[in-house]
Amino acid sequence: MKRVAAAFLILWRLLVAIVRSGWHISWRIVRPQRRFAPGFAEYTFEPMGPAATTALACLISLTPGSTAVEVDAAAGRIRLHLLDAGASEATLGEIRSLFESAVRALFVKEGRP
Repeated sequence: MKRVAAAFLILWRLLVAIVRSGWHISWRIVRPQRRFAPGFAEYTFEPMGPAATTALACLISLTPGSTAVEVDAAAGRIRLHLLDAGASEATLGEIRSLFESAVRALFVKEGRP
């Protein structure tokens, strides 16, 4: 994936994630069928360098309902605070599918992190 295409893909996916997450959280507030269960989760990934890891953490924090609270680029780990930790597996999978590969394509050069 070319870097320019990766940048536009990240922007598009971020906008979609913001709207979808914002809508989901707003709906849960207006029609509280079950309460939020805030908590922490560990997001692990193959290390990709400090700039890419920071960008990934920022994308996560810009999405409503999740905040990166601790970032360890060398270990490939981001500790997250989730508004609804009961859905942490779905949230982590969404982060992986929406952002990780595009961030990796944007920041990681062939053969090195």
